[in-house]
Amino acid sequence: MTDELENQTEASRAGRPVRKRSGDSGMTLMEIMIVFALIALIMGAVGVGAFNYFKKGQVKTARIQVNEIMQKAQQYMMDNNNECPKSMDDLVAQKYMPRRQKDPWNKDFIMRCPGQINTDGIDVISIGPDGTEGTADDIKAQE
Repeated sequence: MTDELENQTEASRAGRPVRKRSGDSGMTLMEIMIVFALIALIMGAVGVGAFNYFKKGQVKTARIQVNEIMQKAQQYMMDNNNECPKSMDDLVAQKYMPRRQKDPWNKDFIMRCPGQINTDGIDVISIGPDGTEGTADDIKAQE
């Protein structure tokens, strides 16, 4: 036994690598798969949370846009003797808006003047994520 130790010591001094047991180094395939599964679970949870924030952000953006369009339409009416703009194209043509806008779901805003909700003014509506007018997720301008 001491001869074997002396041989290993001499071998390591001579620049030759000393052999290690194969069970001491590396990871098994099962350990690697478990790590990947944990990473996938974490990334899935983060993805779901980020997607929910994205959806909330779309609704907030639509609210801001409908209120902005309503303000521009009201300004148009003040400048044109209370004449209603026929569509958003009138606002763009008269330079009240730089371009025709679409909601975050890439749909046109609905603009009615005089409005059905606001009979003395203008209705500006985004039909929301479901793409159907008259449902609970519609986003309407507030005065």
